[in-house]
Amino acid sequence: MFSILVAGAVAGPVDFSRALPDPFKVIPLPGHPSFVFTLYGVPSDLGPLKELVGVMRREGLGNGFDPGPTPAPNTKPVFDYLAGIGWPVVCYPGCGDMQIKGGRCVMGPANAGALESMDRAGVFSAVQLGEWGYYFHNLSHNEPWWRDVYGREFETFKHLMKPPGLSGYDRRPATKQECHDVVKDYFTSRSRDLLGRVISVTGHSHYEAYAGEWGARCIGLEVGENIAYTQSKFAFARGASRQWQKPWSVQVSPWFSGACTTSGPLRSEGGGARGLDAGHSLSLYERMWLHGWFAGAGMVTPENSVAIFFEKPEAPWTLTEHGRKAAEVFRFMTTHERGVPFTPVAVVLDHLAGYNGYMDKPWGILEPTPGDRQVRDLFDHQLFPGGDHIHTRADPSNPEISYLRPTPYGEIFDVQLTSASVGMLSSYPVLLLAGDIEFDTAFVSKLEQVLKKGGTVLLSEAHRSALGPRSFRQLARHRKLELLEPWIHPGTHRPAAISDSRLRRLAQETLPVEVSGDPVEYAVNRTAVGWVVELINNSGVAKKPAQPAIIDPQAVAHVDLKPWVRCKSAREWMSGQVHAKPEQIQLEIGPGQSAFVEFICP
Repeated sequence: MFSILVAGAVAGPVDFSRALPDPFKVIPLPGHPSFVFTLYGVPSDLGPLKELVGVMRREGLGNGFDPGPTPAPNTKPVFDYLAGIGWPVVCYPGCGDMQIKGGRCVMGPANAGALESMDRAGVFSAVQLGEWGYYFHNLSHNEPWWRDVYGREFETFKHLMKPPGLSGYDRRPATKQECHDVVKDYFTSRSRDLLGRVISVTGHSHYEAYAGEWGARCIGLEVGENIAYTQSKFAFARGASRQWQKPWSVQVSPWFSGACTTSGPLRSEGGGARGLDAGHSLSLYERMWLHGWFAGAGMVTPENSVAIFFEKPEAPWTLTEHGRKAAEVFRFMTTHERGVPFTPVAVVLDHLAGYNGYMDKPWGILEPTPGDRQVRDLFDHQLFPGGDHIHTRADPSNPEISYLRPTPYGEIFDVQLTSASVGMLSSYPVLLLAGDIEFDTAFVSKLEQVLKKGGTVLLSEAHRSALGPRSFRQLARHRKLELLEPWIHPGTHRPAAISDSRLRRLAQETLPVEVSGDPVEYAVNRTAVGWVVELINNSGVAKKPAQPAIIDPQAVAHVDLKPWVRCKSAREWMSGQVHAKPEQIQLEIGPGQSAFVEFICP
């Protein structure tokens, strides 16, 4: 066992009696103040759709659809009906080349007309631009993929392919600004062609902040699948949601190294494993759904769920084990007030950083500087260690173990860019500057205003040099500017953005509850009456793509909670157990299980 937080009195920069600032609020889907849990797959005919909606209502399986049919005159009755019942829908554009700039996937007035009733009713709808970051860097020059998409028309469209070796650019960019401008032009072009109502869905990239900046209606993530970096992607998306006041969403994919979860027994089909025991474990799905909800997403989508939740997607609509679990999870979500994610530390990156964990290069092509490498080390070796199975070898006995990881300091971090407003930056008690930053006059002024408002700013010696003597003196007049001690990370042997010991102190100074004991993933939300702690034991469930999950009943996490604020009671949401005037609570969390403890602190 190890202590996640250092014991001792808390004397940090947070007044726990105060309500969270407005920018910290959860951004719901427009017109949908409650959380949305969708079914993946909508019939394009009205009769079957109404039948499915009735089943979902009866079984408690959700309150929206992602995806829905392509908006077109023949599907307008479907959208009219969904507008009438107030269920949001994410549409697929209905063309295989939706990511290709200049291709045939351009939607027009007839498509927009099908969604008019949704707009009039104030019901959220969007058109998905999926995995656009992966397309830009990895598929835009991949000839076999293009031949699959265009078939006999390949010769007509091949001029749109990008040159090999340039990661999607027409020529090698020289600067981050140039990269930013090219990728922005690509994204905004595709958005215009998709009716200007795009939901961005990125998996193998960290471009969530830019999707918000460039006008996405919703900042979406795909997780699961073969995608790494789940927790850092959540930090990027939540920060972008707050900066741009846009909702963010989580789509949990059942694909796993060629295997995919479906209904039925485990079998070989379609070149890979299929069935309820194929793909990811039910335990991981449950943890992902619950964590997406608790982390502040406006919508969670279990991908392929119409083919997983039912024995057959037709009458009598018999639920599978996965379907019953989904109904249980959605019922839990609708009967508990999750509160607002409390992330007291903003990791601030330069506006042009272009962080991309999958490519391991800024903007997918530039060679990383020491500052870029420092940012990568911060996320992958300190804040969310063990989540990279792309550049490190996956655990052969349990390749699923990297998807959600214990958090040494809790999920107390959002990612913000230097383009964020003073109001946004000053909402965080602590700003941790990381990587190469352009300290222009505007950003230095923002930092000074944050310091004047009582915020703490942590920066490195490299940042001090980049600021220059005059600007550093300007900021150093404020007592909460902290110059961090240099520290070499023992695992990477490189200079780190911040030491592990300072991170431990940060968690201790900024959290209302100490979490100690066995390593778990944990997060804290603020409610109207106190605080809720989410605890996830990600150990004890071993899953390979084409084999059933193996549960280790001995992998129980023993965790202690100690509130630093006076609370009159605490309640464990799963068991209902109540603790009067809690000073310390001891928990046992089973393998692959989540726990939630609410502290009532008037």
